[in-house]
Formats: sequence, structure tokens, C-alpha cells
Amino acid sequence: MSARAPIAVVALALVVAVLGGRFVVRTVQTARLGDVRDFAILYTGAHLYRAGVSFYDPGMDRVEGVNRNVALIEEARRLGTLHAHDGLVHIHAFSYPPFTVLPFVPFTFLAWRHAVVVWMALSLALIVGALVAIARAAGLSLAGTLTLAAIFLASEPLENSMALGQINQLVLALVSVFVWAFVSGRDVVGGVALGMATALRFHPALFIGWLAWRCRWRACLVASGTALACTAIAIAAVGWPATLEYFTRVAPQYGYATVSGQLGNLSLTGWTVATGHGLLGASTLAAWRVVGVLLACATLAGAAMMLRPWGSIAPARLVPELGFVTLVLLLVTPNTTINHLVFTLLPLAVLVDATLRDGAPARVAWLAAALILVGAIDDYYQHPRLTTGPAVLLAGIKTYGLLILTGLIVPLLRRPATAPARHDAIVPAAHEYAHGAPR
Repeated sequence: MSARAPIAVVALALVVAVLGGRFVVRTVQTARLGDVRDFAILYTGAHLYRAGVSFYDPGMDRVEGVNRNVALIEEARRLGTLHAHDGLVHIHAFSYPPFTVLPFVPFTFLAWRHAVVVWMALSLALIVGALVAIARAAGLSLAGTLTLAAIFLASEPLENSMALGQINQLVLALVSVFVWAFVSGRDVVGGVALGMATALRFHPALFIGWLAWRCRWRACLVASGTALACTAIAIAAVGWPATLEYFTRVAPQYGYATVSGQLGNLSLTGWTVATGHGLLGASTLAAWRVVGVLLACATLAGAAMMLRPWGSIAPARLVPELGFVTLVLLLVTPNTTINHLVFTLLPLAVLVDATLRDGAPARVAWLAAALILVGAIDDYYQHPRLTTGPAVLLAGIKTYGLLILTGLIVPLLRRPATAPARHDAIVPAAHEYAHGAPR
């Protein structure tokens, strides 16, 4: 038994090295040749912001992908940030709050390809930082950290998100800093990180609600204040017209009322609409949207029941609860896609830790199934034959994976609290073990 642990750790390290090397090579290839479509709109939008022109395109048809903002198209053509989809040449819509354009203004002082290289390098650093922060917050052992890194580096959501040059890497890093800082008692640092993440994308606001539920008022107030301050800075910098355009014309396009029957929306509402309409084509999308919204509301209510009673909890329960809230967020957000699944990093850390500790065969089997559904299959562009009939049930594989992860993490919420120092000795012990220390 004692002879196997160092071999297992070394084997895991080699796997991570191979996967990490592959990931870096693909990132370099993307930086050199990829069209990084989501970074393209951030870069182009920042150029338009500097020129005093609106970077939003609320008239764009999200199904057909035809741009309506003439200034946006002309600027993208000048910068070389257009890309093609089956003959359609366009650029993605800027779907983020006004504050999001500000961090990307410095990139406008670089040529397009140079800006891509810098952003991809920064994204790599953000991914590493997120992994380290989550591993430390979850108190993972050396073997646990390597296992989590291997799973994450091999996952399709991370590869997709990096290939598109998404902002998810930045938001994930900020949320990870929040989790680490909050768990280690640095409420102000955690609140600032969470507030900035919320200003960049509104989804992390659910964590602010959780902080209020747990009566962690300092972190809650700092996060809320930071989000409001960032929004105020954006209003002053971008102006009221662009801000109103976002809140009245852009943001509503990504709400529950506009969920379409297209595949690829992994939220409960998106799955309900696509599956219901696919199975019963005569039914209206509006009817299934109502069902989807009710299901999302029921999920939120069920989550609140799981987290009862409100108020302070033992420190050992903080990370499992944050992992659970992350999964609930992905399920109830109306526009969850494969790229948002990079945020499963925290719940995966919780489940990897629990699995390595108890080694229950049932947990191992279900976790493996979830990892295959969520991380091993690329469904970014789904086959048209999955849109109607019983085959539409196959299109929801990643939603099923999220539900499995949620089912696995729920029992951990009710485990008896253990001493906060439970993991403190694991990493040092792992190092001693790897160096041949007796056990």
C-alpha cells in the first residue's frame, strides 16, 4: 500500500504534464491562427468605444446571425475580426454589460494578432490561477489537485472557451479568488473579486445572494458595493445611451422570454424548451418557456430548502455549499452554454476530494458518467437530426451531466462538519510520501 502512493502521484503528474503540454500547444496554435470569435467582439467593441460609437448590436438576429450595426461591421472588417459560418460573414454580438468593454481597451493599442497572443497568454495564467485558488480553497491533497487538473485540462468546455477567447477565463479566476479569499477569512478581498465578476457578467450575483443568506454581511456589502461602483464607472465612461441600450434592448435578448428551441442551451429552461418542442412539435415555444421558468423557479426554491436553515454555518460546509450554488447557477441561468461549464471547476474539486476520501464505487461510477457527459463530448454544434422526435433527448447530455453532479454534491451538504484543519496536513504529508517518508 505504501509503495503505491508515490507511483500514483508520479503517474498523475505525468498525465497532467501531457495534458498541460497539449493544452498549451493548442492555445499557441489558436493564438497564431484562430479567429477567437468572442475575443474578436471584445476587441472590436473596445475600438468602437474609443471612437465614441455604440458597440452593441441589438438588432442582430441571434438565430440567423446577421449583423445590423453598420459601424460594427465596418470596424470589424477594418480590424480583420470578421469570421465566417457556412458562408455567413459576421461578428458575434457584444452581449456583456457596459463595464466589460473597459478592461479590453488596453488591447486596442496592439494590432489584432498581437492582441490575441497577449489575451491567450493571459487566459492561460488565469486558468492556472483559478486551479490553484480552488485547490487551496477546497483543501485538496496533492493527488486531488493533480486529479482535478487532469480532469479540467481534458474537458471540452475549457477547450471551447479558450478557442473562442472567451471572457469566462477572467470571470472564473475572479470567482475562484472570491472562494479562496472567503474561505480563508479574507472577506474584503473576496468581496471585491466577486463584485468585479458580477460587473463583468451578472450571473455571479447569485453568490452575493448566498452571502446574504449566510449572513456574511461584510463580504456581501463589499461585493455589492464593488459591483455598483464598477457599473457607475461604466456609466460615466460609456454613457447613458449605451447603458440604456444594454438594459432595455440587449440583456432582454438573453432572458427567459427569448429562450428558443435551438440546441446547445444547457440550462433547465433551455433543455425544457428544446426537448418539449422537439417531442411535441405542435406545441408553442411560449408554452414550454413557461414550463421552463417554473422548473427554474422550483430549482431555486429546492436549493433554498437544501440550504436551510439560513444564517451562519460551520467553515467546513462553505466550499461544498459554494459548489452546490455554482451548479444551481448553471442550471437556472437561461442561456447556459458549453463554454459556461468551465465554472464546474469548484463542484468538481469538492467531488474529487470526497471521492478520493471515501472511494465509494457508486460515487466513482456516477462521477465518471458526469465527466463523460459534461467534459468529454463536444456538443457546441449539434446535429440537426437531434432537433425533433425522441432523438432530441440525446441533445441534453450536458444538462444531464449537471444534474448528476448536483445529485452527487447534495449529500455532502448534510455531512457533519469536521475540523477546519482536516486537510491542512494532507498536502505536506503527500510531499513527504512522495519523498519516501514512512507511513
